[in-house]
Amino acid sequence: MTTGRTGQRSAAARRRRRGGRHSRKKPHKAQWFSVTALAVLGMVMVVHPGATGRQSLAAQFSEGGTAVRDVAQPPAPTPTVIPTPTATFTTPQRPAPTLTRKPKGAKPNVTVSTGRLAVVPGFNKASGMRDKLTYRVEIEEGLSFNGTAVAAAIHKTLTDERGWQAVHPVNFERTDKPDADLRIIVATPTLTDKLCLPLDTGGELSCRVEDRVVLNAKRWMYAIPWYAGKVELYRNYLVNHEVGHALGHGHSTCAKANTPAPVMMQQSKGLGGCLPNAWPTIKAT
Repeated sequence: MTTGRTGQRSAAARRRRRGGRHSRKKPHKAQWFSVTALAVLGMVMVVHPGATGRQSLAAQFSEGGTAVRDVAQPPAPTPTVIPTPTATFTTPQRPAPTLTRKPKGAKPNVTVSTGRLAVVPGFNKASGMRDKLTYRVEIEEGLSFNGTAVAAAIHKTLTDERGWQAVHPVNFERTDKPDADLRIIVATPTLTDKLCLPLDTGGELSCRVEDRVVLNAKRWMYAIPWYAGKVELYRNYLVNHEVGHALGHGHSTCAKANTPAPVMMQQSKGLGGCLPNAWPTIKAT
């Protein structure tokens, strides 16, 4: 027969055996602390300063951690319409410079030789019928000359009333045909020296050889000092002198100081005391 106390101990022992080593009840303070900590943790997870408008983590996982609510998205920005620019064209006040325009202040080219000649196209009819002599004008490519202007100056000189037509039975007619009687050529000093062989022009002089009347471009542009800047008058002389050789006239000299020099005098080398003269009617030889 067991006493009451002994029976209570046996019953307690049986309960311990059924519950195992972890079935011992926790003290009341520990249980209270655990419940309080869980409650605080839940409040922190639900009420958070940055959780306005969002679902709390506790709510997200309250249905087994599978349901996730849509997160509120900010409103899409409204596109700003940018007006298409319109082009405004203005009329220039003056022509735009071309790519081929030479720099301001650039010196004309009268010395750089290309060695290539170009015929100036055009025709100037003879003013008379007697002893017509045809000629064509050729200019070395690359020279800073207007071919039409050069050809016009040459024809004006040859047909001037002070020129050879007044003292010689000849009428000059310009053509661009290959069968012309004379070729009047404006060339650089380098090409002039070649075309004038066997004569020695030394890069400074002009010449007439066979059917070629070769005018030095350097002299055509700058003349000579004793013509005192009268470039056009010197050009008249240059044409009349070299064409005079083609007409059969030789060189002359200054016969009397302070008188007009003969056209057939080599005035490009000096005047010998005479005065500049470009016209045969004043003094030819």
